[in-house]
Amino acid sequence: MNYATDTDGRIVAAPAQEGPLANITREERYELIDAEWQFDLSNAVDSREVSRKPERGDHIGKQFRTVGGNLVTTARTAEGEESYTYCYGCGDRREFGYGWDDRARDHANEHAGACRAA
Repeated sequence: MNYATDTDGRIVAAPAQEGPLANITREERYELIDAEWQFDLSNAVDSREVSRKPERGDHIGKQFRTVGGNLVTTARTAEGEESYTYCYGCGDRREFGYGWDDRARDHANEHAGACRAA
């Protein structure tokens, strides 16, 4: 492309746009994109149900029985990067990060003493 430059070599003007989309406005361009692609955002994260339970390969640690009779489990992800707790009664999952196994156990014990989900 041939750009117009000043005496120092800086670009001061770009050549006119060429091709089938050269003379349309920004709004017309977006209308063409929307009409052709028809973006569907219905599969957003909030619209899907994602399991928060420990997955296959996660390292299960201690388990505590809740007041309501369910289990609260401490676990680490399969990669060992994150400690978390999961309550099978109310579905609460709390993530603590790498190296926080002691804090996860403390939280699981506290949650088990308070959770009454049946």
